[in-house]
Amino acid sequence: MNEICLADFCQESSQKYVAFSFYDDKKPLLAPSPLCALSLRAAGSMRFRWNESNPARDDFLASLRDSQVSGAAKAGESKSFVPVQLSHSHTVYDVSCAEDTAGKIGDGIITVNPSLIPTVTVADCVPLFLWEPRTGVFGIVHSGWKGTGIVADALALAAERYGANASDFFIAIGPHIRECCYCVDEERADYFARNFSSDCVPPLDDAQGPKIRWNTGGGKAFRLSLERANLALLKKIGVQERRITLCTDCTCCNPVFGSNRRETIATGCQDNFTVMAAFIVKPS
Repeated sequence: MNEICLADFCQESSQKYVAFSFYDDKKPLLAPSPLCALSLRAAGSMRFRWNESNPARDDFLASLRDSQVSGAAKAGESKSFVPVQLSHSHTVYDVSCAEDTAGKIGDGIITVNPSLIPTVTVADCVPLFLWEPRTGVFGIVHSGWKGTGIVADALALAAERYGANASDFFIAIGPHIRECCYCVDEERADYFARNFSSDCVPPLDDAQGPKIRWNTGGGKAFRLSLERANLALLKKIGVQERRITLCTDCTCCNPVFGSNRRETIATGCQDNFTVMAAFIVKPS
């Protein structure tokens, strides 16, 4: 597996997004490999709802189209960001044009159209980027605790529509809240142990508790490692470990990233946190 720390890529506090490559056996892949990217807290909230306007998000994405993102396009070609409104589900859409997700609610997008930029939003949940070079399928999914496993749904859809094989995919697990800050109750821990792996929910040692404690109702508490749950799933469905990239950053620990947990506790307001945009760009 390939481990990288995206915080090392952030050179200044005003930096608005970070981009990275897929890796194969410790080596970063160059074009035509897609570029994985994530907006940072400095860009402002990328909250997205079909019935809402977000000028900050619109301006940020427009600026990207005029900069590095457009540099991945052929001369005279424009790229389009393709979003979905999140619902913490296992719903993944296969799209061929930007209009295919209009009004859609779900948590993942795949495509073979390089003029599209599949985009989801995250704020502690896991963004998973995916690419299969033989068929050209690429995409992204949003995986919160309820949606853990959605990456398998995305790969199954890619197999159904394009004949892509799980063993041929490159997967990148983006920054998210890690077990240092994620504490769950016994019921949720049991769900993850049964459906993914027992090592993704180690018991919580009170002497070394999480940096931000969650209410577990006074019962037993466990740490939850979303990356271990996803890694167990990826191994089960046949993704090669050498083709998996893990970003080791914890969004809750590092203020360069937006974090639902960190920011809502700091402000006392459940709606006051920085949603980040995660997206994947395929060179034309």
